[in-house]
Order: sequence, then C-alpha cells, then structure tokens
Amino acid sequence: MKRSCTLLLALALLLCACAKEAKYTFQEDGTLSDGLGNVYRSAPVGYEPTNQGAEYGKIDDAIGETLYQVGTLDPKEYLTGPYSGGTTLFFYNADISLPSLWEMEASLCYLCQQETNIITICTIGDGSQSGDATADKELLQALIQQMQIAIKNGESASIWPRADVNATYQLKFYSEAWPAFYYNLTLAVCGSGTYLYDRQSKICIDIGDVLVPYYEASEPQAPPASDTSEANI
Repeated sequence: MKRSCTLLLALALLLCACAKEAKYTFQEDGTLSDGLGNVYRSAPVGYEPTNQGAEYGKIDDAIGETLYQVGTLDPKEYLTGPYSGGTTLFFYNADISLPSLWEMEASLCYLCQQETNIITICTIGDGSQSGDATADKELLQALIQQMQIAIKNGESASIWPRADVNATYQLKFYSEAWPAFYYNLTLAVCGSGTYLYDRQSKICIDIGDVLVPYYEASEPQAPPASDTSEANI
C-alpha cells in the first residue's frame, strides 16, 4: 500500500510538472500566443535579454524552440530563447512599448569582446574603469545623443560593413528602468576611424577616440552575477 501511494505521488508530481510547460504558437501576423490571452512580439534587432532564467515553455512548431524566463521577471511580459551573450529570440508582451536607445535612460554600458564567448572587458558608467562615474555617465549620454541625432536625420558617417576593421566590440546599454534587456551597438575600430553601428537603423557614427581608454586598457573580467539587478553578459 505504501509503495502504491509513493508511485501515485510520483506520477502526480510528474503530471503537474508537465502541465506547467506553456505552449506557444506563431500567429499569421507574426506574434506569438499562449492561447490564454498573452500575446508577444519578437523584439527588433539590437534588443537582447539580460540573461536566461528558468525553462518555461516551448514554441509549438517544427523546431520546437525552448523558451525561458528572463531572469526572474514575469514570463507574461518577457521570454527568451537560449542565450549565451549574443543575438537570440527575445519576445516581449504586445502591451509593452519598447523604448528607443535614448528613451531607456541607460545608466551603464558593458563593453564586450567576441572570442569563443562574449566577454565583458569593462563597465562604463560606474567609474570602475575610469575612476570617475560622473564622467562615464556624461560620455554615455553624449554617445547616445550623437546616435539619436544621426538616426533621426538619417545621416550615416560610413557604410557597413567596412573592409578596414581592425577590431570589433559590443556596447550593451543597460537601464535599471528596463532590466529585461540591453540595447546593443557594434563598436568597430577601423583604419579610417572608430565607429558605432546600430543594426536596427543601419546608421554608423564616427566617435573618434573617446572609448580608447576603455578598450585598450581593459583586461577581460568575469560576467556580473546572474540576476536582473546586474546585467549578465
């Protein structure tokens, strides 16, 4: 009798675990739906989840992509595909309006390099690299404003991709007001200058040497802790 009860309990737990896995289906308009009233849009290029949380569900199609929470944030608001620091499937609830780079009020920026994995080489915004958090924040705002003006005017300082690239990095802008995602710009150090490239608008801006002290004097460091209060690259 005791053995039977144990087996029934194990079966009940297994059925409960299976029942919790949400199923999502792509609709004709490209949105993703769970069939329970929650509808998601795929985030435009440039937006990336801050980290991959617990497994939450699957997309009901031929591929069957697994979906995860973003950290511990509400899965009714954000979902991500497998994330290792680069571009991935990232979904947000259709009721949410994603901010532009200049609307998100970024407080930090993670300067990353691509090797086998994406590695954070320094943080801009907290003074940990420059010794001056105020100067860091002013620099970030100046770069964001320069990109904003170029995008709004449709003026690109360069074609992309370039043939004279010596090194490339990623700038992942992070805002405490929007802890689910980064906004990612490509930093390219070229023979003719140093450029920031926005993949969404396809605009390049020439930023001169303002970031040289950050990427030339930095050593790779371990990623921040895996939660949504500190960005996990």
